[in-house]
Amino acid sequence: MSKKKFSIIHLEDSSDVTDLMSLIFENEDIDYKPVHTVSDAFQCLEKDIPHLMLVDLCLENDIDPEPGISFIKKAYRSYPGINMMVLSNRGDLWIRNELEKYIIDYELKIFRPSIFKEKLKEMLKKMEDNNDPK
Repeated sequence: MSKKKFSIIHLEDSSDVTDLMSLIFENEDIDYKPVHTVSDAFQCLEKDIPHLMLVDLCLENDIDPEPGISFIKKAYRSYPGINMMVLSNRGDLWIRNELEKYIIDYELKIFRPSIFKEKLKEMLKKMEDNNDPK
């Protein structure tokens, strides 16, 4: 099996969401790895920094966004240059403002999978082009 061109680690506590995302990327040149806990996410990051880290905010229940917010801030400090994107049900402006300097995008989970897949592929391509020494 050949190595995929891009890698995504997705910190998400809902297997319904990660199952859907796995289907979205199964025939793409993207190595999609779902993780369900903060400790699992940090274990993955210790081994390899992905091209993109998707992060859900409400990891322990559907109300409290603090676990995801804390993860993003700690990962940002621990892994300079990591590209993170929020994928959450929470669209609160105060959360967006608080995370603005740590993330490259903020997407609500109310999305059409085919459109979201194309958006992520375009984002990864732009990141690749920006890192391409010419």
